[in-house]
Amino acid sequence: MIGNKYSNIINNKLNENLALREIKTNWKQVKQVDNIIMYSTVYHNYEVKLTKFEGNAPINFEKASKYFFEELDAQKNNREMCDQLTKLEAIDQDTIVTLFKTKSKFVVSSRYSLSVQHRRRLSNGEILITKDQIDDHQNAPKSDAIKADAKFGVIFLKKINENTTHIEMYQLVDPKGSIPVSFINSMQEKQFEAFQKDLQYIQKM
Repeated sequence: MIGNKYSNIINNKLNENLALREIKTNWKQVKQVDNIIMYSTVYHNYEVKLTKFEGNAPINFEKASKYFFEELDAQKNNREMCDQLTKLEAIDQDTIVTLFKTKSKFVVSSRYSLSVQHRRRLSNGEILITKDQIDDHQNAPKSDAIKADAKFGVIFLKKINENTTHIEMYQLVDPKGSIPVSFINSMQEKQFEAFQKDLQYIQKM
């Protein structure tokens, strides 16, 4: 068990995060690049779809863990709509607080989310990285951006061999406000493109 001021948030959300892998039906395949497939499905009463990126990627397990937990600048650069992806506080070696903020585009204003990000080793060859939203943080800058409902940001990494990692990434972010669902869906596909860039970056680490 972890022990810090965000322990309750992380541990209370853990079972819900783990349960995402138990959703076996109603996934619709949206896109495939190489061995990685993007799926989407309806989750409870959310209008915005829950997305899943899954497959065996030609990347090293430990490097993937380092990238998705620590390399915030690289992740920001791989996402064209990302204006900020910043560490607000380091809690311990496996727990940080982050701010994510999008750029405004056309008539869509910026959105932001605050998360406690935690890395947990499920077994010797499996790591879970979670981003659980929090309401506020003392280091968060003042902003006119709208706070999104970042329901899920979950990554499962499982070592296959030294150069192959099975990866599952789950995301559900409701941007709130009057944004057409079609626009939101197109942005989710942009996230899949960013994910491909993430994998390419990890291969070069």
